[in-house]
Amino acid sequence: MTSDTMTSGRRNGASPGAGWGVVLLAHGSQRGNHTIDGLRDMVRRLQSHLGEDNAKVRMACMEFIQPDLPKAVAGLVADGCTDITVMPFLLGQGTHSTEDLAEGMERSLEADPHIRIKATAVFGADPALVEIVRQRVQAQVSQRNGSAGSITTGTTDAPMGVMLVKAGTRSQAEDHLWLYEMGRMLEEQLGAGFAVAVAQSHFGPPTMEEAAADLVERQGAASVTCVPYIFFPGLILTRNIIGGVKTLERKYPGVGFAVTPTLGVDDGLVELTAQRILDAAYD
Repeated sequence: MTSDTMTSGRRNGASPGAGWGVVLLAHGSQRGNHTIDGLRDMVRRLQSHLGEDNAKVRMACMEFIQPDLPKAVAGLVADGCTDITVMPFLLGQGTHSTEDLAEGMERSLEADPHIRIKATAVFGADPALVEIVRQRVQAQVSQRNGSAGSITTGTTDAPMGVMLVKAGTRSQAEDHLWLYEMGRMLEEQLGAGFAVAVAQSHFGPPTMEEAAADLVERQGAASVTCVPYIFFPGLILTRNIIGGVKTLERKYPGVGFAVTPTLGVDDGLVELTAQRILDAAYD
């Protein structure tokens, strides 16, 4: 935590206090080590960013990976924390960010009614995430062009297509408005010569097939860069997103498809997450 941030918090008359705990609350994955390794890295970097003397940072997951939220909170309480900020490490809104989060916080308060606990908002359509995605796209375009310093884009008649693909969800609570807003902001940031469509990896609309039809058939894109809008590699990436791209390659043999890396844990994401936590803690 920087001195400027701490000073700003004191001016506002609020402080997390000496017993401040932070829980990075993710969805979780039942396959492979990419998710748990990535979350541990994120926790380590957040701890360094917030400061060892200012906060204790722990990880929790809603499914598959332990500890869950109540157990993570109980661990922080055992370490002397009474003021706890939960950061839902989720890209969009849905059941996990509403019902599951509320249930986990309620169970935590039932176990330790003396604590104060609050949650930040999920990321949603955040300009900082748009910038991270823009960098992924332009890095892929640079690789295609063979030079990191020279980026050749499409034209208004034949734009370069970009498909932003989130993990699919069965939840009826999610209207995907945040995803469409992300697509709109990304297209604006990429500028002329790019066309952006959004999709879910599976379960329902907007589908990858629908997004590809929009880019290729309606807008005339001769190439499509697929951005997996997920944090870490795993089955969703290999089976649903890359598998979906292979299906699209067969349907559109004249179109060049490419897939960028997942979001991962980079400096921009660490900074954004830390700022969300600080904003909630000092509110």
